[in-house]
Amino acid sequence: MKGTPNIEVGCGIARGDDSFGAGRDAASQATEGIISYFLTAVIVFAPASYDLDAMLSGIRSVVGDVPLFGASSAGEMCHRAFSGSVVVMALASPYLSVSVGLGKGVSTDCRGAVIEAIEGGTVKRYFNPKNSSYYNKMTRNGRSVFAILFSPGCTAASDSYSPEILEELKRLSQGCISFFGGSAVDPAGTTGQENFVFYGNRAYSDSMVLAVFETGLKFGIAMGHGFHPTGKRVVATKCRGREVLELDHRPAADVFSELHGIPREELEGNYLFEQIARPFGMRHALGEYTIFVPHTLTPNGGAKLAHPVQEGTALALMEAIEDEVAAAGKDTLQSALMQSGITEPAAILVCSCFLRMNLLKSRINEELAAITTAMPGVPLAGFYSAGEQGTNADHVSRHNNEAIVILLLGNELSYAAKVAEENRILYRMLEARLAEKQLLQEELAGQIRFLQILIDNIPNPVFYKDPQGLYLGCNKAFEEYFNLRREEILGSSVENLDQVDQIDLHRQLDRELIQKGGRAVYESTIHAEDGTLLHTIIHKALFHKADGTPGGIVASMTDITDRKQTEEVLRISEEKFLKAFQGIPTMMTIITFQDGKIVEVNESYLRNLGFTRREVVGKTSRKLDVYVYPEQRNLVINMMIAKGSVQNLDVPLRTKTGEIRHCLLSAERIQLQNVEHALILMQDITDQKHAEQERLQRMRLQSILQTAGTICHEFNQPLQILSGYTELLLADPALDPKIHQKLQIIKGQTERMEMITQKLLTVKECSFKDYAGIGKIMNLHEDETEETDPS
Repeated sequence: MKGTPNIEVGCGIARGDDSFGAGRDAASQATEGIISYFLTAVIVFAPASYDLDAMLSGIRSVVGDVPLFGASSAGEMCHRAFSGSVVVMALASPYLSVSVGLGKGVSTDCRGAVIEAIEGGTVKRYFNPKNSSYYNKMTRNGRSVFAILFSPGCTAASDSYSPEILEELKRLSQGCISFFGGSAVDPAGTTGQENFVFYGNRAYSDSMVLAVFETGLKFGIAMGHGFHPTGKRVVATKCRGREVLELDHRPAADVFSELHGIPREELEGNYLFEQIARPFGMRHALGEYTIFVPHTLTPNGGAKLAHPVQEGTALALMEAIEDEVAAAGKDTLQSALMQSGITEPAAILVCSCFLRMNLLKSRINEELAAITTAMPGVPLAGFYSAGEQGTNADHVSRHNNEAIVILLLGNELSYAAKVAEENRILYRMLEARLAEKQLLQEELAGQIRFLQILIDNIPNPVFYKDPQGLYLGCNKAFEEYFNLRREEILGSSVENLDQVDQIDLHRQLDRELIQKGGRAVYESTIHAEDGTLLHTIIHKALFHKADGTPGGIVASMTDITDRKQTEEVLRISEEKFLKAFQGIPTMMTIITFQDGKIVEVNESYLRNLGFTRREVVGKTSRKLDVYVYPEQRNLVINMMIAKGSVQNLDVPLRTKTGEIRHCLLSAERIQLQNVEHALILMQDITDQKHAEQERLQRMRLQSILQTAGTICHEFNQPLQILSGYTELLLADPALDPKIHQKLQIIKGQTERMEMITQKLLTVKECSFKDYAGIGKIMNLHEDETEETDPS
């Protein structure tokens, strides 16, 4: 056998005057090879000549707290026959469990002893004639059951009630248990004074021990004897318990004497089985015979048998063929093997009637040798008993005499156990799968709860529906938005929501999503219960099932009513702003702060600078070349960065035609649609500039005139003196003509200077004219031709 066996079995034998030591040594041998499993049960056989309690204590010292039971014997078996020895068989298997019960006072009340063994032990569940549920459970688990029964054999003072015990147990177990066992005996056989059964640490007389094994291993129980019927047959016509009063309506003692050809007087007062008397046999349906051993002739002319016979039973006188009796052990083993289908035998347990030792005498070991030869190396243990329980070919457990009974245990699991084991594996796999599924379901339920909590905490209404448009779920915001409970929403469609407008639009977009997939975003309106028109943006997307088919549509709604109202307010505000922007006479432009591109201008800007809107929008002032002094553009930018605004900066601008216009420039940084811009205002002050220049010029002229008047006033006196002296000189007749001519010129120029000073004193306005290309001079003689120096 390969690997770890399903059952480990060991046998041990010891003998000696030390009862404790003999028990200990036999147990040590039996358990020496058991290494893989804990012990399941220990079975003990020993003659009553030992101090049985001490012997059992010796065994217990080795095996520990494990079910221990057995019987006293007329001879012991451990691979071969022994006498006066302690034999121990140890069983260890996870596929074998045992429950043991003890019943006392068998000779007084055998049925009471049966009830005590059942009720007082752990075997009760197997003996409930009104309820077979436990057997049904065993069958489902692939387990079967057999029992080992040791009961008291006959003594000099008491009959054996083993047949009655077996029948009662069969009745209470509903025939579901196969029985193996034998009747305890002492070395003197059935004529002894006392025999014992073993239970735990003690030996009990007049008691029965019942061990029920529940197992998944293969096992077989068979019974044989090697007897054959002769042609001599009778009918038990009158019976009283074990006593047959009449055979064929005649005194049973007379008929028994005639059948054996022995005078009645020789048989009376003696144990019949110790003489050459042959047993009776009762035939069963399959041709097998139960042996009835004759005990004694009774004073009533009857014959007492080893166990009761029913009136009307046909009995055949049996004969023993020595070779067949010797071969009965091997034949019985073969029956057990065929019955069980065992291919790997693990243990052989044997009960053989002590009377067979008388039959076989020196050939007694041939019986066991045939068994061990057939199954070499398989542990064998047993005892010689005074009545045996076993199973015939018809699978019915019966009590027998002068028989050999074999219990064969296999190492392999039964077919039912294998199926059950496979079922258990499958069941564990199924349980694991179910546990995994349950875990997944719990995780899924947790995820669903989490997702529901998640979407319930989304402020926007969220819903999802199947491909047919029926709502599968939604969040609290959706419930509140439509003032409906979730139960009212689930299973309904958009048509059931009275407030929703544009039903056809929703349906059309849903169909397109189901067919094409993707996403859809669109606006829709809803009429609230108070009549308010609500605006929403709906985002929809297709979701798929695990198999890839469309699962439905998930969507979220965003209420944009406030935004729409804000947009309307902004639109009106923008209209007003644009009207004001375009109508204001001040030149205005809006530029992006980042790159200075013009995004908007008003009509005043276009009109004053001579551009069209297309020429301006999207361009920069540098591109348009409107700054006369480009450095002023940089100055404006730096001031905007540093202070955020510019106030009344005098900036000359160049029109499209090249004309220079003087402006007061103001600028402010503003935000438009979250983008930084600059609003620039330019007040055209060209006319004011010119007027101011003229005013300043007049002021300068007035100052000049005032200064000139003062100079003229100071200049008149020298001119008068010069004029007077000139007149005096000209009056001199002796004056040289050339000098006279020169004086005349001086006089003329002096008069001119007087006229200029006089004119300066009276001038209010004047004009200027270019003078020799180097500047402008005051024109005091606009209507006169300028005189030139004749020289």
